[in-house]
This record gives sequence, structure tokens and C-alpha cells, in this order.
Amino acid sequence: MLGVSMERPTETDSPPTQATHTPIFRTLFTGGLMGLANLVPGVSGGTMVLIMGLYDRFIGSVADITRLRFSRSALIFLGLIIAGAGVAIVGLSTVMSYLVRTHESLMYALFIGMTLAGAPLLWKMCRPIKWPTVIAFVVGFGLMLAIFLTEDEGAKAAAREVRAAETFVPSVSIGRDIAGGALAMSAMILPGISGAYMMLILGRYEHITGAVSLLKDIARGDTEHAMTALQILGPVAVGAILSLVLLSNLLKYLLKHHEQPMGGLLLGVLIGSAVAIWPFTSESTGRDYAIGAAACIGGFVAVLALTFFVTPKDEPQT
Repeated sequence: MLGVSMERPTETDSPPTQATHTPIFRTLFTGGLMGLANLVPGVSGGTMVLIMGLYDRFIGSVADITRLRFSRSALIFLGLIIAGAGVAIVGLSTVMSYLVRTHESLMYALFIGMTLAGAPLLWKMCRPIKWPTVIAFVVGFGLMLAIFLTEDEGAKAAAREVRAAETFVPSVSIGRDIAGGALAMSAMILPGISGAYMMLILGRYEHITGAVSLLKDIARGDTEHAMTALQILGPVAVGAILSLVLLSNLLKYLLKHHEQPMGGLLLGVLIGSAVAIWPFTSESTGRDYAIGAAACIGGFVAVLALTFFVTPKDEPQT
């Protein structure tokens, strides 16, 4: 479907995960990339899965589980994905939050390059190009620009205050946290959609990643902010579950019956998200642009290099 070596089911209702083996190392690594992507504004976890050659299987497995159609293969596959993502999120949330706050322009340039690396695969999905695909691309691109242009100024100001603070304790916002969880989960399912970027627009990126960081403090016996962390991450989990159930089944249907227009829509969203996180201002210098260009190219090449890790053979399977 997307230029990757995944087999389609021959029957309409047959889950794509039946009678298949799970490459353990590749699946764990893919989960880790998904978790890292959800900490990075502008990078889509779905793009990471696509690049690693497991996208069809991931969507099929998630859709089947949400419809209570369980199989040993699907459960093992998703268990490995979740384990890899969980380790990356818990282990790297503090580092990523710090880097975004203290090296914003450099990190965003890197994220733009990493995001655009998913474009070639989505382009393959769009072919042959027809008018519905072109229209879908324009809609996706326009949607991301509209979100960027209507970003809440209060959220921007709050984010700037957080980044300027030496110490920071996340605050609770139930509605925004539910939306943040839903959008973060959408990033695991939709190539080109960055949940971390959407959380930035909501003004909740630092608060949600900060709540994840507090979990490590709780594990070490520091329970001062335990209730705050739970009040943030609980709504995030609710939003993520709702998004998982609804989007996985909708996407499975749309990709099966409207593949090229969906490819155009996702490609538009991906490119629009890269444009929307442009980090440079009128105060940026030539040196800033040079370093940013190097970071952008480095991110692009690094993500493309991941395709060389797609080795279905000669690795332990279950």
C-alpha cells in the first residue's frame, strides 16, 4: 500500500495480523521511535512506523483489538510496540522537554527535517495523482496552516513563560489535557500528524511532558506533586483511548477504500506541519540559518537512514 513490504489480507474482514510472525527487535525499536516522536514537536509516530515497514500491520492490529477481535499475534505485536514507546517516553521526556525549552530554534529545525523525511513514502501512496488527491492535499495543508494562524496567544505566552523558568511545576487543565491525549494518540496512528506539536498549540506540551517526568520522582519516593501528575495524565489517557478506538477503525476503512486521497491529505498535513513550526524570526542571524539548515538536513538524512534497519529476515520472531 505505502511502498512497504506488508501483505494485504485477501478477505475483507480478515485481520492483517493473522498467520504472521512478529520481528521482536524491529517491533521494539519501532515502538521506541514512536515514543520519542510523541515527545518531539513536529515528528509523527505514525511516520516512524511507516518508515519501519510495519504500518499496515499496526493499523490492522489496533483496529482489531478495539473491536475486541483478539489474536495472539496482534497482542504480542502491540505489546512490544507499547513497551518500546513507554521506555522511550519515560526515559527521555525530561531531556526532550529541556532541549525544546533551551535550544528552540535548533531543535525545531531538526524536527522539520525529520518530519519532511516522511514525504517520499506518502508521495508513493498518492500515485497515480488524480484531482481528488490534489484537493485532499490542499485541504490537509490548509488545515495545518489554519491551526497555526489561529493559535491561542495566551497559550503562546504561557509556553514562553514556562521555557524561561528555571524550575517548573505543571498545572492542570482537564479539557486541554483530554485534547492533548487524543492528538498525541493520533500521532501514533496518522503519518504526518505530530501530537507533540498539537500539544504545543494547546499550550500543554511542557505540562504533559512535565507530568510524565514527575512519575520518576514519585517512583523515587517524592510524592509532593503526585496528585498533580495524576490529574494531568488521567485526562490525557482518556483522550488517548477515545482517539485510539475511533481513529484506528476510521483510518483502516479510509485507507482501504480511498487510498490515494488519504495519501494526499496526510502529505498535506505533513508538509503543513513542517511549515507551521518554522523557528526563525526577523532577529535570526545568518549563523542561525546555517546551523538550522545543517540540523534540518541532518534530521532528514537520519530518518531516511532508518529504512536500512527494515530487515524482516534473520532476527528473532514470535
